[in-house]
Amino acid sequence: MGAESDRGEKAGTGTGQTGGAASPGSGSLAGALRAAYADLGKQEKSVARAILKDYPVSALSTVAALADSAGVSTATVLRLVNRLGYEAYGQFQEGVKRDLNTLLQSPSDRFDPSPEPDGSFHRQMFQRVAANLGEGSRGVLEADFNDVVALLADPRRSTYCIGGRYSRYVAGLFADYLGVLRDKVHLADGQPDGWSRLLVDVDARSTIVVFDIRRYQRTVGRFAALARQRGARLVVITDTWADKAQFDADYTFQLPTASPSLMDSLALPLVLAESLVGALAQRLNVSLKERLALCEALDCVETNLDLAWPGIPKDGET
Repeated sequence: MGAESDRGEKAGTGTGQTGGAASPGSGSLAGALRAAYADLGKQEKSVARAILKDYPVSALSTVAALADSAGVSTATVLRLVNRLGYEAYGQFQEGVKRDLNTLLQSPSDRFDPSPEPDGSFHRQMFQRVAANLGEGSRGVLEADFNDVVALLADPRRSTYCIGGRYSRYVAGLFADYLGVLRDKVHLADGQPDGWSRLLVDVDARSTIVVFDIRRYQRTVGRFAALARQRGARLVVITDTWADKAQFDADYTFQLPTASPSLMDSLALPLVLAESLVGALAQRLNVSLKERLALCEALDCVETNLDLAWPGIPKDGET
């Protein structure tokens, strides 16, 4: 993994299909496959799982090798390839190679100084994010989402949040929100050399929430791996390009981040973070009211001053 760049996929590029689950500019082939997953037959789902398990490497093998790893016939593999809009397996692999090429590109590779044809960059941005929201909502499994909310709601567990170069801002906001709802919330921020003080306390009663998108940050991956070794449960919120094997997470949410901008869009990771916070608040329900009331009282500097700032005399006192 290299240092996280968080840069975007320029609108107008894509996997090159002539039809099917994805269209040019819609993001990675893996993202298209996840979006189509619910509509696939049982054997086609086996192929899809084999591809997604180690994408893109798995999709660069021969059709016979892919069929063997999925436990299906080569005809089933080719049927899935056709459903994705490719006429032949070779064309499908060209799409995979384009995905790989896009993954390795930096912001300078993506930079195009020419203005948009209609001059409406903000409109393109909003349309791209709207498309990402539709694709992303279909890719989040309800059971996984609920399981993560249950982990976050468990008062016996500590939660540690961490992010990459830019995604750390989403991690920070998520940790801040969680800290309002419950105790034992920690943020791995600042210099990575200082994260060991957090890892010392990580154990089987810890939940690690990672935000990291392409090109991914080595120190974040190392923190996650060490936390796993210490028995923590791991939740990863990343993009459609990520290789699940690099984190070995209990729960991985892969969200589309394609953007007409130089940088990848962090809109969907933020939306998922806010969704987890909202669902957690609903789950805590009545038990949350007292904590929120106390937080509001402690924040207030105009009323309840004695509670907000212990030791400061009330009006009329000396």
